[in-house]
Amino acid sequence: MSFTDCLGLCSEANVVFFYLRGRPLWFRRMNSPDLFVELLAYARDALHDHEARLPQNLAARSFAWAGGGLGPEPPVEQLA
Repeated sequence: MSFTDCLGLCSEANVVFFYLRGRPLWFRRMNSPDLFVELLAYARDALHDHEARLPQNLAARSFAWAGGGLGPEPPVEQLA
């Protein structure tokens, strides 16, 4: 795990970049400890089960981005 300055998506903070088995995963608005617990639980599951599915709560916060530039066009729909 590493912490950094803004990844270029300040309107969607807190942003988490997660790299799993050669696949980049981006998550937006990860603003509670429970979300991080859920992400780490998914990571543990996915390491042992290649068919592990991203939980709905995390899937709703995921987005595709290659990095660089301004990122996804805001505003992104409001999350609960």
